[in-house]
Amino acid sequence: MKTKFLFITLLLFVFQQKTNAQEEAAVWYFGDHAGLSFNTGAPVALNNGRLQTVEGSASIADKNGNLLFYTDGSTVYDRNHNVMRNGDNLKGDVSSTQSAIVVPRPRNPGHYFIFTIDKPDYYLTPQDPIEGVNYSEVDMSLNRWRGAVLQNKKNIHLITYNPSDPIENEFKSSEKISAVIGGDCMSYWVVTQFMNKFFAFKVTPAGVNSTPVVSVISNNFPPILTEEDMNVAAAGYLKISPDGTKIAAAYAATSLQNPGAQNGSKKNGKIFLYDFDDLTGKVSNETLLKDRTYPYGVEFSPSSSRLYATINVYGEDDVLQRSQLLQYDLESPDIANSEAIVHASRNVAGALQLAIDGKIYRAGYPTDGGGFLSHNFLSVINNPENAATNVDYDHNSIDVSPNNVKLGLPPFVQSLFNNSFDAENFCLGDITEFSIDGARDYDSVEWDFGDGTFSSAESPTHIYSAPGTFTVTLTKFNNNIPQDPVCKEITIIGVDKNVDEYTITQCDVLDNNPNDGLAEFNLQLARDYITGSNNNLRVLFYEDLQSANYDNLNQNGLSDIYRNTNPNQVLIAKVTGYDSECAGITRVRLETSPGTPIAGGVAVGCEIENGEAEFDLASIENNIRNDLGLPQNVELSFHTSENDAILGEDPLPETYISDAGTLNIRANAQGVCYGFGTLELQVVEFPDLPPQNFLQVCNSEFPVELGADIILPDPGNYNFQWNTGETSNTIMASQAGIYTLTITNKQVGCGRTVEFSIEERVAPEITNIEVNNNGATSVVTVNTDLENAGLLYALDDENGSFQSTPVFRNVPGGTHTVFVQSEDGCVAKEQQFSVFGYPSFFTPNNDGYNDEWKPFDLDDPEYDIRNIYIFDRYGQLLKQLDPEGAGWNGIFNGQPMPSDDYWFSISFTSGKEIKGHFSLKRSN
Repeated sequence: MKTKFLFITLLLFVFQQKTNAQEEAAVWYFGDHAGLSFNTGAPVALNNGRLQTVEGSASIADKNGNLLFYTDGSTVYDRNHNVMRNGDNLKGDVSSTQSAIVVPRPRNPGHYFIFTIDKPDYYLTPQDPIEGVNYSEVDMSLNRWRGAVLQNKKNIHLITYNPSDPIENEFKSSEKISAVIGGDCMSYWVVTQFMNKFFAFKVTPAGVNSTPVVSVISNNFPPILTEEDMNVAAAGYLKISPDGTKIAAAYAATSLQNPGAQNGSKKNGKIFLYDFDDLTGKVSNETLLKDRTYPYGVEFSPSSSRLYATINVYGEDDVLQRSQLLQYDLESPDIANSEAIVHASRNVAGALQLAIDGKIYRAGYPTDGGGFLSHNFLSVINNPENAATNVDYDHNSIDVSPNNVKLGLPPFVQSLFNNSFDAENFCLGDITEFSIDGARDYDSVEWDFGDGTFSSAESPTHIYSAPGTFTVTLTKFNNNIPQDPVCKEITIIGVDKNVDEYTITQCDVLDNNPNDGLAEFNLQLARDYITGSNNNLRVLFYEDLQSANYDNLNQNGLSDIYRNTNPNQVLIAKVTGYDSECAGITRVRLETSPGTPIAGGVAVGCEIENGEAEFDLASIENNIRNDLGLPQNVELSFHTSENDAILGEDPLPETYISDAGTLNIRANAQGVCYGFGTLELQVVEFPDLPPQNFLQVCNSEFPVELGADIILPDPGNYNFQWNTGETSNTIMASQAGIYTLTITNKQVGCGRTVEFSIEERVAPEITNIEVNNNGATSVVTVNTDLENAGLLYALDDENGSFQSTPVFRNVPGGTHTVFVQSEDGCVAKEQQFSVFGYPSFFTPNNDGYNDEWKPFDLDDPEYDIRNIYIFDRYGQLLKQLDPEGAGWNGIFNGQPMPSDDYWFSISFTSGKEIKGHFSLKRSN
C-alpha cells in the first residue's frame, strides 16, 4: 500500500555507465568445471562452474560483465550456478563441437535465444535419435531476475536438412554454428552448415525466422561413419569474422578413402574460407585453404584481417604426431599460400576463441603423460593482428587449476569483438557520450543515434528525449567513400522520480509470535507499484541507503524473501533498468497485521484420469467468500505450499488439475494481507467413459439406441441430460447428428459429457432387375439408385460371396433373391425376381431323375403358360403338353423316341412366345 501521510521524492542516483558490448563475453565456462573472467583485464580463473563438457559450451554476461547464465547445450545454469528454471533437457550435447551459442533478442532487453546442436552420431547413446538444431528463449526478468527458459519457447526445431532424404533426416546437421549482427544493425544472423549447404537464420525483435537463407556451396560434406557410427565429418568449428564479411569452417574429415590408413578419417579434413553477406545472409566464394589434414578450431583476429586454425597431424597409422597452430593473411592476394605455422606441439588441436582483451585463446591438452585427464592450461595468442613471426604466442600459459581444459571454448556473437565505438551515460536526461575505438582509419564520420537525429562530430554527445532501446550506427568515410557501418544497441533507462513510499503488509497469523511485528516478506510484492508494472525495470532492496549507493553493480541486494528485524522496518528500494546502472531510490515499509483465519473447507472434483480432477478455483473462491461473508474487496489466491502463500508467490491458475490434497489460501484486501487458510481437495472417482463416440448408421437401420453401452455401477446415483431435452439414460435417435449426454453425480454435482456423432450411410435401393432370357441361359442385370457407387451384389444368399458387378450370367430358371450392399455394409432389402427356364435335356429311363421334360414352374403372372408344343427336328408335332399336367416322357404314338434334339414352342397368356430346343438322351 502507499503511505498516505508520507511523501518521499525519489532520489535519483546516476552512476557513470560506459558500454562496450564486448563485456557480454567477459565470463567463460568450459571444459571440466573450468572458467575465466575478463572483467579485470587479465583473465582470472573461476572455480565455481558446473560444466563437465569435452567440447561444446556457451556463456553470456550483461553489458557490465556480470554473469547471466551458461550451458553445455543440455543444461542451463544461472548466475548462482543453479539449474535455471526449466533449463534442463535442452537438445544440445557435450560431444558436439559447438553445442550451443547465445544470441540476444534485439530490442528485448533481458531476452536471449540459446541455439543448440545435438551430437551427430549414435556412439554414446544408440537409442537416442539425433535432434539437430533447436533454439530456446530465456527471459531474465523471471525467477527473481535469475532467468528462466520459457516453457512455450523451448527446443523449437529448425530444419537444416531434407526430411525426405533418409540420411539427411537421420543426421540433420553438422556440429557447426556461429552468429553475427546483421548489416541492418537491427538483427542477427545465426549460421550453420550441413552437407553442401549453409543455413542462415535471421533473429529480429519478432523472434527467430524459422525459414533460413540457404546457400549451396561447391563441395559436399555428407555424414561419414566410422565403425562406431561416428559422423567424423561433422566435427570442427565454424566462425564468422567480427566484421561480418567472411566465414571460416574446419571440416575434420571429408571421406574415408585413404589407402594405408586405419580408417582414412585422419588425413582428409579441410579448411575453407567463404564470403558472407551480412545484409542477405548469403554464403559464397568457397576457397580451399588447407587439405589433407585434421582441423578443429578456427578464429579471426579482431580486425578480421587474420585467420587462425588448429590442425592435428597424423601419421599413416592414424596416430597423432603433433598439432599445429596456423595463421592466414586475409589481405593477401593468395590467402591459401599465406599460411604460416605459428606453433607446433604435442597438444591436440583444440578450440580457438577471441576474447574481449583482443587476444585469442586456445584449448587442447597434451597427449603425453595422460594429459587428457589433468591438463590445467590454455594457450594464448597475445597479438593476433601481427604477422605469424610476431604474434607473441604463449603455450600452456593460462592456468585454470584445479580445473581441466578439454577441447572446447564458448563461442559468442562474433560482432561483439568488432571494436568500433563506445558509449556511456544511459539514464534518461543524461548526456550520452560516444567515442570511436582503434586507430584513425577515416576522414570523416556520420552518427545515427537511432531516434531520428544525426551527427558528424567525431566524438558526439546526445540527449535522448524518451526511454527505449535504440540502434546507434557509425559510418566512417575515406575520401568520401563510406565504409561498412558498425552499430550497437543502447537502452536509455527512465526511472520515475516521484514514487511514494510503499508499505507491504504481511499477516502474522501463522507466525509463532503473532504480536511481535516480525514476519517473512516477499519484497517483490512492491515491484509493480514502484515500477509502474514496467517489465524492463528491476527493483533491488537494501537495509540502508549506504548499501544501496555502494552496490553500483547491482549485485548485492537483499534476498527477495526477507524477514524484518524490527516492527515497521523501512528498507531502501533501488529501481534500475535491466543491464543498467541507472537507479532511483524510494522506501518500502514492512508492517504486520494479526490476520484473519480463512476456513476454506472442502472442494470436490470428479476424476478426469489417473486420480486427478479439474477444480474451478474462481468458483471456489466465490463460494468461500460467500460462505464466510468476506468483504467484497478481499481477493483469494491459492498456492501449493504454505511458504508460497505467505509470500504471495506462484498463485495457481483459475482452472487447476490436481489429485487429492491440500491447497494453501492467501487473502489480500486491496493489496494488503488479510489472512491465510487451507482448502482440502477431494477427488471423486468417475466411471471411465469415452468422451466421443462415432457411429455410422445405414438409413435403413434408424432409429438407433444411444447410451446403452454406458455402464455405470449404480445408475441411480447419476442424473442424465441429453441435448434433446430427454433425461433417460438412453434415447432413440431417428436421424444423423450430434447428440450429447451429460452424466452428473447427484452427490457431488460434477460429471462428464459424452458425445455421440452419427453419420448416416445410405443403403442402396434396387430400382429394377433386367432379365435377358432365352430359356436355357439368362443374363440378369440389377439396377439401383446408387449407380457407380462402389456397390456389392450377391444372389440367393445374403451371407454368400458378393461381387462388384451388377450382372449375373447363366442364371438358372426359377425364383431368385438378389442382395445389394454398399462397401460400408449398408444392405438393401432383399428383392425377388423370376427367370423363365427349362431343362436343356432329360433322360427317360425311369430312374426317378430327369425322366420327363417340362418348363420350370414359376409363380409369376408374366410367365403364365397357355400352350406347350413339342416337335421333332422335321417340324412334326409330337406332343401338346398341359401346362398344369405332367411333362413329356419321350413317347410318341406308344413308341419311345430316339436320342436327339427336339424343339418346342411356348405361348404365354401375356402374348409372349418362346421357342427353343432340348435334348433327349437314352443310355445304350
